[in-house]
Amino acid sequence: MFVTEIERALHEKRIDLAVHSLKDLPTTQPEGVRLIIPGPREDVRDVFVSNGNLRPVLAEQFAGEHTKEIYSQQELRIGTGSLRRMAQIRARFPGAQLLPIRGNVDTRLRKLEAHEYDAIVLAAAGLYRLDMVERLTGRVVYLPIDIVMPAPGQGALAIEMRDESEMLELLSPLNDAVTQATTSAERMFMRRLGAGCFLPVAAYGEVVGETLTLRGLVISLDGQRQVRVQQSIRWTTEDALEEAELLGIKVAEQALEQGAREIIDSLLPTGEQERLHA
Repeated sequence: MFVTEIERALHEKRIDLAVHSLKDLPTTQPEGVRLIIPGPREDVRDVFVSNGNLRPVLAEQFAGEHTKEIYSQQELRIGTGSLRRMAQIRARFPGAQLLPIRGNVDTRLRKLEAHEYDAIVLAAAGLYRLDMVERLTGRVVYLPIDIVMPAPGQGALAIEMRDESEMLELLSPLNDAVTQATTSAERMFMRRLGAGCFLPVAAYGEVVGETLTLRGLVISLDGQRQVRVQQSIRWTTEDALEEAELLGIKVAEQALEQGAREIIDSLLPTGEQERLHA
């Protein structure tokens, strides 16, 4: 809803630019709208923020079974509004009680501090951009990507503008080739799956040296069915963006071959399933 209102303002020339969190944007833009992806990308990880009753020393053992046992035994009340996060947390901590939470970061933190939850899950990028990390010292546990994979585009910003040559010339120096390539691969992965940002689909692209690697995940809400896929290509900043997007398509097709469609269909209304298979 918010994105639509902003795009209407762009088309009506009431504004010239809009800045978004890239993960909140649809994977296709309306006609006449372009995106610039500035860098560098912020930390892509999700975090647990506790209300003070949990000891952050758990972070030292987060990848181990000991942590899983502690979380399961305590039946933690964890707040998140994301199906992607819920599914991955259920897979790791089946004893946790996952509760919905809405509102901006400040609202969610107030609910946490009112002890409505034992912990909430937020994007690390948001905490950094709001300059809240120091305020939450000792209460933040970073979730490794292999435990909770981020949403496509997480940690990146996007500048949305009308497709006008003068504006494109003005802003193109802000475009970050690496961030654009990795996030484009992630978003194309989700687009090819036919999944929106509300479904439990995750992806993470990374450039190391001259290699672009894309990891993708499609997971059932109970965390029991998972399709994890990964492919790499040779890539440099001189390469066309199409190479990164093609990687996203290939990884999505790999996921579909391994059963991702069945997981996605189980979460969609019948009419939406028919549209995807048309």
